[in-house]
Amino acid sequence: MILDVSGPIGVVETQVALLQPLDERNYVKLRYLHLPELPLLDKFTDAVTVNSVAFDIEETSSVEQVVDALDALYEGVNRVCYVWYSGHEFEICAGTQNITLSAAFAAVFKLPTTLVANTCYSSSVYASNISVYSHYSVVVRGVRGMWDGQGYDEVIAKVRRDGEIQSHPHYLVAHRTHLQIDVYAVTRVGEIVEYVSPEVWSLGLEYGT
Repeated sequence: MILDVSGPIGVVETQVALLQPLDERNYVKLRYLHLPELPLLDKFTDAVTVNSVAFDIEETSSVEQVVDALDALYEGVNRVCYVWYSGHEFEICAGTQNITLSAAFAAVFKLPTTLVANTCYSSSVYASNISVYSHYSVVVRGVRGMWDGQGYDEVIAKVRRDGEIQSHPHYLVAHRTHLQIDVYAVTRVGEIVEYVSPEVWSLGLEYGT
């Protein structure tokens, strides 16, 4: 059977009451996960500075979102820059004022930290290479999750950026009348981060014996 679970904007966590209790004879397995695209980059504070006015670039899930964020920057009535992304080519043209990029932002997009007014710059940018995040981790409390070489955690599935679900049946370790479900974003270096969804979300759990 499939247990369909959904939640609102915000931290992806929920507790679901079961119509029939589950126990050690029962397993759960992730069948689908509907979340926004896995985050690509974290927030860059003071990423762009023009005439001593600093702008942040918020967390983004794609290079295209970075382009939109940069294109939306104005200093007074003047656009700060003009940006394009096609294939793997990232191009940014400074407006009528010099632009200072933070060292972190410039490094990710292979740009100098100073962009001269009315000058264009380009680089090759690959989302798979610059991504901070590796996958979503789906946790169900009270199950025998994945083996980490020393013991079992409560992770029942990993969902990659391309939507690939890595999951198999995981059995409960005790009698349950509720299931606590949490979804985390995991960085490429293994840091586990509480995921805050900007939209409603849903997932499906298969369960049986």
